[in-house]
Amino acid sequence: MIQPAKPVRQVASVARALRIVELLINEPEHELGITQIARALSIGKSTAHQLVATLAAHGFLDQVETSARYRLGTRLMEGGAIAVTPILEDLVRRVGETSSIGIMASHEIVLIHRVEAKSVLRVDLKIGTRFPLHNSAIGRVILGAMSDQPRQQLLNALNMSQEERDAMTVTLGDVRKAGHSIVRNIPVDGINAIAVPIFGKQGEPIAGLVIAGPSFRFEPKDFAAEAAQTAQLISNRLGSPKMA
Repeated sequence: MIQPAKPVRQVASVARALRIVELLINEPEHELGITQIARALSIGKSTAHQLVATLAAHGFLDQVETSARYRLGTRLMEGGAIAVTPILEDLVRRVGETSSIGIMASHEIVLIHRVEAKSVLRVDLKIGTRFPLHNSAIGRVILGAMSDQPRQQLLNALNMSQEERDAMTVTLGDVRKAGHSIVRNIPVDGINAIAVPIFGKQGEPIAGLVIAGPSFRFEPKDFAAEAAQTAQLISNRLGSPKMA
């Protein structure tokens, strides 16, 4: 006779920490302050602060520079990226070039996962490499896919002249219309790249997928369909209702 499973005794602090992560995943803006977290969990602000500080110390949460709010950290994003490794590996097998996933961290793009091509001459950018938000394929495609208000807030925080701002606005409009971003020899000389957005559960851009190769042989436009198809598969895996 099969015995009924015994109830699992939970560790309260761990359960609360996981609830904070769930709250941020489900929050449309993916940012919450200590007061909001304490209220949602029905705990004191000091307890909420301790939990958040512990998660942040281990990289699972990041504090937003311009406010006292918190968002999901790169460690969680890395775990999510690793979960879609087979999809990325299949893309690299088909296109023969290195592909990476990057996320926005403050005003930069950070590569959190990559699958290398087997070619001797290939793009060799390590996990953790950072690029300018407005001057990289992933950064531009995330900005282009954003709604207007958060995009303008990010652009306001960048040190650009009015002429540079106007040019970037036109560029991001083209990126949004095309559904992808192409860069040539920036931010790394000798490398061309195409990036497409990866969308989260609320339909917002949370990351970017990039295919990159040496500029002498890699024509980004030729890989637009492959990149978009792969990003859609990843977005679907993440529960996104939006088409990439």
